[in-house]
Amino acid sequence: MTAVESGAPQGPLAGIRVVEIATFIAAPGGSHLLASQGAEVIKVEDLVVGDPLRMFGSSRNGMSGWFANINAGKRSLAMDIASPQGRELMADLLATADVFVQAYRPGVAERLGIGEADVRKRNPDVIYVSISGFGRDGPYSKRPAYDAVIQGWSGIAAVQGGDDEPQFVKSFIPDKVTSLTWTQAVCAALFARERTGQGEHVELSLLDSAVSFMWPDAMMDHTVLSDDADHRPNLLADYRLLACRDGYVAIMPLTDAHWKGVADAFERPDLLTDPRFAEAGLRAAHFGDMIDTLGEVVADVARDEVVERLIAADVPVAPALRPDEIAADPQVQHSGVVREVDHPIVGPIRQHRPAALFAGGMPELRHAVERGADTDQILSELGRTADTIAELRASGVVR
Repeated sequence: MTAVESGAPQGPLAGIRVVEIATFIAAPGGSHLLASQGAEVIKVEDLVVGDPLRMFGSSRNGMSGWFANINAGKRSLAMDIASPQGRELMADLLATADVFVQAYRPGVAERLGIGEADVRKRNPDVIYVSISGFGRDGPYSKRPAYDAVIQGWSGIAAVQGGDDEPQFVKSFIPDKVTSLTWTQAVCAALFARERTGQGEHVELSLLDSAVSFMWPDAMMDHTVLSDDADHRPNLLADYRLLACRDGYVAIMPLTDAHWKGVADAFERPDLLTDPRFAEAGLRAAHFGDMIDTLGEVVADVARDEVVERLIAADVPVAPALRPDEIAADPQVQHSGVVREVDHPIVGPIRQHRPAALFAGGMPELRHAVERGADTDQILSELGRTADTIAELRASGVVR
């Protein structure tokens, strides 16, 4: 039964068809987000491996939890798009797409006959999305790139290390930022198409997405260039968690009221008379000293007690939750941002929901499926008969 038949919410992008040829995170993560907002997403995979993300991380029955999370809501078509018959099938499929996203290195899509010019011949108003590591041209354009590479090139690793050794953020930030960036751009392009009737070519790279994401704050010291400007140390150099007796906390007392709350919570009136911390501007100028002082204040106090005291004083604070604590957190449970579901392949798993909610409701996403699970259905929609589909499968064109 479809969402329309069941009366279930369809989402704001209902009726939009997205075709994806990509692996791992940057493109698939974005198309998953579009699916969560109601778009129909068709994931095209090759016949040899498909998306390698199926094999990364904890898995069961050949599907990782990672893949199950980021590919929920999609149909899967497995075929050889380089074969003559595969090219014909792709051309027919892309003629029906509102959005096509590919994440090949520059020039590969054109060699496969699915470059923008090729697709636009039959589908002039398509929103065509090209994602690459470093961009269409330039000295790095032909290089391969994954998240770790971009964390290095964009300065993310250096910022995490500060004056010490560079460090990775232990989350695929460039990939996920690219996902958010291209989906936002696609929604803008779809909105413009509604007004003008014209398609758009959205191009972006992991490097550009990461640098743009990092620049406003992490690169604050490299923004104001005048010699006579008031140059100050980067606040983020002293941005750190504070060790308590049995864990860590994050405390950010930015206002004078917050600072008084800290002093009252720990019976430290000297914090209010210290000339370095007397008002917000001074605390900003001595940010490192402030963090060091806070560290001394909480060092011998239990983590949860620190949090309780500062919450009571209305001071911004959080425990540094461990991964195994997050799903059980009362606010996380209340919001339902993480839920337990029974996946037909993987079994019981925890899955996230998109953070943005719509008053009209959101569609219930189907589970991520095996490679080629929807091949017959999709080809039938493209006008291929059962006999033709059987011949394509026997000849190794589809799976």
